[in-house]
Amino acid sequence: MIIDQDFINNILPSLKETVMDASKVIMEVYDSDSFDTEIKSDGSPVTEADNKANDIITSSLQNITPDIPVISEETYQKGDQNPSGPYWLVDPLDGTKGFINKDGNFTVNIALVENGMPIFGIIEAPASGKVWFGSFFERPGRRYRLGALFAFLGPLSIIPWILQSRNYGPYSQTKEMINGKIVYKDGPLRLVMSKNHQTKTDKDFLAYLSSNDIAYSLVEKGSSLKLCALADNEADIYPRFGPTSEWDIAAGHACLIKNGGRVCQMASGDHLAYTKDDSILNPAFVGFRNTYLKDKYLGLISEFYKKLV
Repeated sequence: MIIDQDFINNILPSLKETVMDASKVIMEVYDSDSFDTEIKSDGSPVTEADNKANDIITSSLQNITPDIPVISEETYQKGDQNPSGPYWLVDPLDGTKGFINKDGNFTVNIALVENGMPIFGIIEAPASGKVWFGSFFERPGRRYRLGALFAFLGPLSIIPWILQSRNYGPYSQTKEMINGKIVYKDGPLRLVMSKNHQTKTDKDFLAYLSSNDIAYSLVEKGSSLKLCALADNEADIYPRFGPTSEWDIAAGHACLIKNGGRVCQMASGDHLAYTKDDSILNPAFVGFRNTYLKDKYLGLISEFYKKLV
């Protein structure tokens, strides 16, 4: 089986329908007067909405791509995480606490993983109906071929292409007049952090930024909406020190890659890898809206993290 952008395009309409169907049943439970909640062995909550959405998604994926196995949070067993080929990685309801609290911060997540990388992801926020999707094959370097355009049409020709990319360049900028010249300065770094899981380490990290004279503002989001905020240019950096599972972020990771962003391990600076032999858990990581931010801040963030371990 060859998985490329043509393959993704062929199944995308069915995948959109799948997340919409899952979102519909989630909102039916959400809008009901009451719903059952249980606590799983790892201490996390699960509701009937999780299970109903899971049934819809797994059944649909098995029909769309019968040769591709499905790994879902709700049916996962240790040992499932290392298939030999591509597989679907599903979190049918990410942000169950936000669902229970009825704050709208929950999502449906489907990712396609191959060779340790999320090559496609689709997310829906049921409360708003907004959908994100993207693939590794659509990442900016492949879509625009800037070098070829530059050589063929001349240097000025690529400027409109660059300006159209929402994630190109630094974050917000201000301009000042210094000695008769306009000088541009980077604005506050927009950090997206969990709405329901802020920790002492998160607060220590904010103090660390301040001690390094880095101005910042906070954007609070729940679930995979944090990665969506990077893809949408609503935030610049997403540092995650606490535990997450691969299905929590794989779909958002793929959407971020499409828009020029990166997700890196804090300890090593390497790209975050999936399909690990021994665990479905992610190491501490940081998401960047673009490579400019990664190059500028990854070393500083890694330095902070290494003091913790």
